[in-house]
Amino acid sequence: MNETTLEVHVEGTPGAIPARAFLDVLRTSLDILDQLERAEHPLAKVAGQWLVAELRNESATALLRRPDAPSPEAPLRLVEGVGQLRKAEGLPRYFSPRIARDLVKIGRQVRQEGVSAVRFVVPGTDGAPARAEEVSSTVVANALASVEGSERALGSVAGLLDAINLRRGAHRVSLYDNETRRAVGCRFPDALFEVMKDGLGHRVRAIGEVTRNRRGQVLEVDIRRIEVLADTPATPSVDDLAGIAPWYTGDQSTDEYLRAVRGG
Repeated sequence: MNETTLEVHVEGTPGAIPARAFLDVLRTSLDILDQLERAEHPLAKVAGQWLVAELRNESATALLRRPDAPSPEAPLRLVEGVGQLRKAEGLPRYFSPRIARDLVKIGRQVRQEGVSAVRFVVPGTDGAPARAEEVSSTVVANALASVEGSERALGSVAGLLDAINLRRGAHRVSLYDNETRRAVGCRFPDALFEVMKDGLGHRVRAIGEVTRNRRGQVLEVDIRRIEVLADTPATPSVDDLAGIAPWYTGDQSTDEYLRAVRGG
């Protein structure tokens, strides 16, 4: 049986850690793990759930275990991503803007009375050492900087079209890139609803106003037009030439331009 394990440590004075803060950290941690699994298998219907295998009260620690995990690397990707944000801003591989905001939410729990730190630990196995990272103030600052838009321009983004979300009157959808495994949130108008339904589960190019962070990473797209692509990843895979320099391909679409360059 394939099992994945993550320890979530909410540290502070024993007996003085707010229960609501502990539960909020656990809830947000589970949301992050679910997003990381979905980034690996965007269209899969995943059975099972994370279980509380153990609770400890030396601070407030929950040992989460996922039997038959579809993506056993999710806890390690979480710890590695936090480690990258400890060093610099920018969305790590598999980290969507939503995950970065969730880390900010967890970090803010540390400001509450009774909570001194939040750490994620992947226990060591088969001789491998444990991996641990703290959601420190530096991590929170870099995560926050990673989701601040610094540029909005016309461009395009290609990726696998995920489930449509119509809640609260918003029309939103996510695109998953094969290379970065990062979800990009997109908004679209009513007029594109039928086109979006036809594109579900397929690779598409979303054309519209693209928001990027200071690292040039795509944060979101306001879609004006959409093209269904072949399901084999194209080159480049996320930020195609239209996104990097919209004027570069002239009147041609990016696919037409690439075919012309390749002589196809």
